[in-house]
Order: sequence, then structure tokens, then C-alpha cells
Amino acid sequence: MLKIRYLQLRVITDGPLCGADLQFSSGLNILRADNSSGKSTCMQAVIYALGLEGMLSARRDIPLPHAMTDSIEVDGYEFSVRESWVALEMENGSGRVVTVRRHVKSATKHMTLVEEFEGPCLSEGMPMERGTDYFVRRPGAAIRDRGFHHHLAEFLEWELPQVSRLDGSEGPLYLECLFPYFFVEQKHGWSGIQARIPTHFMIRDVSRRAAEFILALDEYAIVLQRQRLESAASQMDSEWRQVADRLVGATKVAAVVLRGVPPKPVSDTNGVAIEGVVASGRDWVSTNEEIASLQSRLDELERAEVPTVEESSPQLDTDLNRAQENLTIITTELREETEALAESIARRDGLEFRVEALEEDLQRHKDAALLRRLGSEHAAVIGGASTCPTCQQPLPDGFDITLNPMSPDENIAHIEQELRTFRAMYSDMQRVIENQQAKVAGLRERMSQIRRNIRAIKQSLTSPSATPSVAAVAEKIRLQDRIEALRDVQSEILTATNELRTRAAAWSTNRTALRALADQGKSRQDAAKISFLQDSLRQQLHSYHFNSLDPDSIEISPDTYRPIHEGFDLGFDLSASDMIRVIWAYLLAFLEAGLFFEANHARILIFDEPRQQETNRLSFAALLDRASRVDGREAQIIFATSEEEGALATMLRGRAHHLLSIAPGTKLLRPIQ
Repeated sequence: MLKIRYLQLRVITDGPLCGADLQFSSGLNILRADNSSGKSTCMQAVIYALGLEGMLSARRDIPLPHAMTDSIEVDGYEFSVRESWVALEMENGSGRVVTVRRHVKSATKHMTLVEEFEGPCLSEGMPMERGTDYFVRRPGAAIRDRGFHHHLAEFLEWELPQVSRLDGSEGPLYLECLFPYFFVEQKHGWSGIQARIPTHFMIRDVSRRAAEFILALDEYAIVLQRQRLESAASQMDSEWRQVADRLVGATKVAAVVLRGVPPKPVSDTNGVAIEGVVASGRDWVSTNEEIASLQSRLDELERAEVPTVEESSPQLDTDLNRAQENLTIITTELREETEALAESIARRDGLEFRVEALEEDLQRHKDAALLRRLGSEHAAVIGGASTCPTCQQPLPDGFDITLNPMSPDENIAHIEQELRTFRAMYSDMQRVIENQQAKVAGLRERMSQIRRNIRAIKQSLTSPSATPSVAAVAEKIRLQDRIEALRDVQSEILTATNELRTRAAAWSTNRTALRALADQGKSRQDAAKISFLQDSLRQQLHSYHFNSLDPDSIEISPDTYRPIHEGFDLGFDLSASDMIRVIWAYLLAFLEAGLFFEANHARILIFDEPRQQETNRLSFAALLDRASRVDGREAQIIFATSEEEGALATMLRGRAHHLLSIAPGTKLLRPIQ
């Protein structure tokens, strides 16, 4: 609970000291003063003292007039403002009273500094000394110990939850997003239901999250849990792709092609069975088979002594001829594979162009179908009798277009089917290209090995007779390097497989939890709160003489918790004065629900000039009557109005209230004797 006990404004000028002092009580408070007397300044000062001007706009502008920031007129004379501040004495639900002060203009204290003092410093004239300083309107103000909004949430006995932002991250549900349910300012607050809900904090479904928190709905915890699970799923998907990409990058170096790598997270750990294969001639063999073959050859070389050049000269001649023949074969094979790869790339590019053309054509047909549904008589797909309706290219002479064309819906269905087919073909071709690229890389590596072997053989043949064969040594080193590279790849595959299986288990748990949340409906308590809100809204609209629609036809949406009619938000089908009535009823219904149920409502409601759009006085009287019946021990309502004092007295007769009436022609901000 938040109760405003006392508001003080002070302006130090080159001349007189000016200010305003307003003392409020529990229950209904009416601040009556003429237009342009400073009522809105006082109401905005409450917001400023609490550091909540972020609910009014994303800018850090001070929401107070020049009389608090620049100059003030007193008895026809203009005086410059040297220093000014706002002080607010407030009480929470536990009876704790504190006084906060925030400077508007000061040579020594920044506007983002908030000073707090224990006790009723304003109402009892206690000195504001030895307070605690906090900061506001700066990063961390809602989460750090010295952030004023973090401290204010604790004062209100709230634990602000973490909610999802539009970028997928999480952040606190800021107080600025909650107070539009408790405060309606004059300039823009009456332009629509929750006109001042701030969106610049980038909180997803901010008005819904705020309503769920204020009503303490059970679904609120479910929604937050669902958001966390969805955020975790998004993170899992990103991490899964990172592991897969890292594995692909590690295996490409060794010309190894991967099989069985799921491109997206899977729930079955057995679905992660990754295998590496390498090209062997025109066939593919597993890395295990390739390692076994290479190891067998290496073992043969290890068992035999390294021959001298003289001993191995005949064999070297034979090996040189065989190596040159193999180089010719590999060169031919590489040329063929390179040409096949180029052809595949060209086919893929053609498929990509075809997909783009089909997407564009599909959109044209959908646009034409939309225009037909809207009543257009000329909504044909662009193109004429001599133009292809798909690619828009001119048709050669002799080509005829059928006299029985498909309907627009049939065209759309046909193009969508074509799109699915060509996208699948594009994906298949992309996989073929990846395999061909690995094969080309393997052939180039083999060509490089053969050339190194040829150089080693030639070097051996030109070496002294007693010198060990360089070719034999080089062959050993090559085999050892290749075996080591393939074993490194196997190690990477094993590590990635284990990591992906762990992530698959976590993904399965995440999916199960999300399905369980989806099966949960609204709790009985939530349904009771929504029903109470709806009944209160309808009752009030009846008493406020709402006549744009049948009040009993207006409902509270179970999804957005906003008033709706026939499934749509209330809007242009309401008169301006009836929109004001809906705002009264909606926000007062939230307050009443907060009193009737266990909820997080601040139990305060402030309306600045609620009688907008020349709303009928009978309606305003009904609002005052409803507000006066709210338990004053549990809640506080403050209305600032310029209603004539006599008419106001008639409306309030017999109703519990506290009236602060400012004499006609008097300014609230005035010299203090």
C-alpha cells in the first residue's frame, strides 16, 4: 500500500520564497482549484518525487512547469528560480512513514538524487537531516541497493519479477509500467485506456504483464515460467548450432564429411549419431576404416628397415612411375569433380532464383486475392495475355493461355506446393554441394601428397647410394600426420556427440515442461478475479450513464485483461465522454479487486481532472459516490478538479471525503510568509 500524507513544493527565488503545502488523508481526497492554478503541477510533483516520470515519456525531461525550473511570477513581477525541490511524505501498508525529497533545480544536487528521511518530516515539522541518498532515472535504479526504485519496491513490499524483453533477454518489471494503473495525468492520460503504459522499456506484452502482477494472478507465474522456458529454448537452439558449426569447421580441415548431425535440437538422445566419412577413390569410407587402412600401411613401413638409396633404387623407379600415373588419375578425377561441383552450384543458384521468383509470384497472388476480398473488381495479377503469369516474361507467338484458368485460391495453393518442392530441392542440392566440396578438398589433399611423394622419390634417386631413402621417411611422416588428423576429428566428433546428447536431454525436459504449462488452464482464483473485475466495470458503467454500448456486453479479455466488446478492444465505437467513463471504471475496478483479493495493487488512485470531455455531472457525481465508498482505512483516492465549489459540495454531500479547496484566483505556488 502507498499512502500520500503530505506534499511540499519549494521555490527559492531572487525575491520571495514560494511554495505549496498539501496534506492528504486516507480515503477520498478532492483537490479543487481553478484552471491554471497549479493542480496539475502538484499532481506531477508526486510523480517527480517518486522518480516515475519515465511513465510519461522516454525522455528525461522534468515534468514540471517553468515556475519550478526557470522563473515564477509573483504579483506581476518575474523572479528567477535559484533552487527548487519537491518533498513527499508517504506511508506503506505496515505503517512505516518516510519523507523523500528530490531537487528540481540546484547548484549542488543533481535531479537524479533522491534523499529519504525516516518519519513524518513534513506533517510534524521534523528537520530533514541525516537521510539516506538514492539515485533514480539511471541504469541500475530498479535493481541496485542504492537505486531508488529498488528501494521503493521494497517499501511497497513488492518483489518485482523478471520479465521478457523484445530481444529475448530478461529485465525487471519497472515501476513505471505499473503506475499507469494508479495515476492518470491530464495531458495525455485520458486519450485512451492505459494511454501512458510505457513501451520504451521494450518489455514484451507490457500492459498484460503489469495487470497480471497487480492482480497477483496465478497465470502470472505460469507466463513467466513459459517465457523463461522459451528463452532457454532459444538459447539451446543457438548453442546447438554453435556446436554443430564448430564441428563442421574442425572436420573440413581434414576433408571429412559429417553424417547424422541434426541441424536443430532433438529430444531423442539416440537421434544424435554422428559419423565422419572420407572420400576413397569414388567411394566413401568411415574414418575408422580409413585410419585402419593407413595404420596397416604404416605398420608395414615400421617393420621394414629404412632402405638405402642403392637398395631401393629399382623400387623407387617403380614407385615414381606409379605416383605419376596416380597423379594423372587424381588430376583427371579432380577436374571432373570440380566441373560437377560448378554444375551443382549453378543448379543451386538456379533453384534459388526459382524460389525467389515463386515467393514474389505467391505474394502477388495473395495481394490480388486480398484486393478481391476487399471488393476490388480489377484485382488481377500483373501481366497480360501475352505475358507468363508466373515469371512475367513475354510469351512467344504460338503460346496460348488456357481459357479455364485456376481460381485465385487454387493458384495460391499450387504455388505454395511448388515452393515447398523447390525449397526441398534447394536443401538437397546444398547438401550435395557440401559433400562435393569435401571430396574436392580430399582430392586436392591427395594430389598434394602425391606431389610431395614424387619430390621425395626424385630427391632419393639423386642422393648418394648409402643415404637412407627420403621417400620412405616422407611416407611414414605423411601417414602419421594423416592418422593423427583423423583421430583428432574422431575426438571432436565424440566430444560434440556427447555435448549434443546432453543438450538433447535438456531440450526434451524443456519441451515436456512447455507442454505441461500449455495444458494448464486458468485457476479458479484467477477466474474469480477476472469475473470480479468485469462485474465491477459493468456496474460502474451503468451508474456512470455509459450509453455508447450496452454495459453488460463489455467484457474483460482473459488474454489482455483490457475491456473488450465482441472480441475487440474498445476504441472508435465509443464517444469521447464514454471513453473517459471506461477509464474511470476500469482503474477503479482494479483498485477494488486489489482490496477484495490478495493482490499487489498499491491501493492508491490519482486522477488529474477526471471530468474530461465535459462529462455529464451526474456521471461525475456517480464516480465520487463510488470512490467515497472505498474503505478509507485500506486505500487512498485523490482527484484534482476545477469543478465549481458549489456544484462539488452538492455532489459530495453525505459522502466521506477530504476536500482541499483553493480560493478562486489563487495560485497553489505562492509566496510563503
